[in-house]
Amino acid sequence: MAKRIWHKGPPPHIGWWNTSINRDESMWRWWNGKHWSCSVKTGDGVMSAAYAASVGTFYEMSSIEWTDYWPENARVPRIDPRINHD
Repeated sequence: MAKRIWHKGPPPHIGWWNTSINRDESMWRWWNGKHWSCSVKTGDGVMSAAYAASVGTFYEMSSIEWTDYWPENARVPRIDPRINHD
């Protein structure tokens, strides 16, 4: 598996991102275009993910890092909503 590259600042588009304040590769947050949500761990259920996406984090954006990692067999593909996918 390739080493993940961690970034600071806002990600390129809205969606779920592999994020962490300590480079924990099992943590995910929803980016709504302005703010990060609370985190969930890989394997948490859909109810936990839905709740986390609806609640903002108390961490400063500058302390949260993100990667562009996306699981190869993810049930939902990584799609940039700014691009017309027709």
